[in-house]
Amino acid sequence: MFLDSLKTVAEQVLILYIIAAVGFIADKTHIFTQADAKKVIDLIFNIVLPIAIINTFMNMEYSPENVKGLFIAFACSLATHLFGVFISLFTFRKRKSLLERGIYHYATVMSNAAFLALPLAQSVIGDKGVFYCAAYVGVFNIFAFTYGIYEISGRKAKMNVKKIIINPGTVSVIIGIPLFLLQLDFPKVISYPMEVVGNINSPLAMIIFGTFLANSKFKRLFTKKELYFVSFLKLIVIPLVMMCVFRLCGVTGDLLAAMTISAAAPTATNTAMYAAKYENDASLGSELAAQSAVFSIVTMAPIVALAYIM
Repeated sequence: MFLDSLKTVAEQVLILYIIAAVGFIADKTHIFTQADAKKVIDLIFNIVLPIAIINTFMNMEYSPENVKGLFIAFACSLATHLFGVFISLFTFRKRKSLLERGIYHYATVMSNAAFLALPLAQSVIGDKGVFYCAAYVGVFNIFAFTYGIYEISGRKAKMNVKKIIINPGTVSVIIGIPLFLLQLDFPKVISYPMEVVGNINSPLAMIIFGTFLANSKFKRLFTKKELYFVSFLKLIVIPLVMMCVFRLCGVTGDLLAAMTISAAAPTATNTAMYAAKYENDASLGSELAAQSAVFSIVTMAPIVALAYIM
């Protein structure tokens, strides 16, 4: 049973990384470079991803099971981030620079939820996977604009309370929940365009992800022991511990798989962008995100497959 689950998940991971390879090749051949991709990121985060999330909520069947699952997904997402923060308290304490310590902490806690976890959940689980992972995206944004900017700025920047709510990920969940609860029947002229736009989220996100990999200095990815340690925590320790905790709490099936996918995703690609914005080491941020992304090709499939047999 584990091998069957492993094969299914591994195929979906491979498919997503093949799509990422399109972005990798496009960047190397200068057809679609990372500079181009950075412009498209705003399109994804501000339009495509919110539409994909809202569309999933619109089409999810209302049932006590789904309502309960959504609340559990929020609780699991919150627990995963809090556990990451807790682990970070005991890491890199000898680093005198709060900026350096902060970027490692950010990379340990923050997952690539929108670019990899949500597309993988859609591929492996379907709409219900997006439904549950949307909760993770919402919680991710709360932590990104509070704990995240506090740490990556060297504990100088103030927590942006306004952006906790007014950001595309959180707003899409706030809009989506009432639509799910009310079960409104929208005409095809509205629902179909939303479905079409939402469907491009996964391939477009992975192509952009590929351009970031293409610009990584792979020699440097495998020379810093700190990178290995962060990848170990992010890709193995946190997802395995949280998966066991969730299972002990009675979480099973697609919900357990979706939360495990979210917890097992590599470091957020915005680590480098946030580092640049808050005068931290953007190169180190890129290295952290890139190394964990490379290793996740190997780690995500067996961990998610394990969730299916627990």
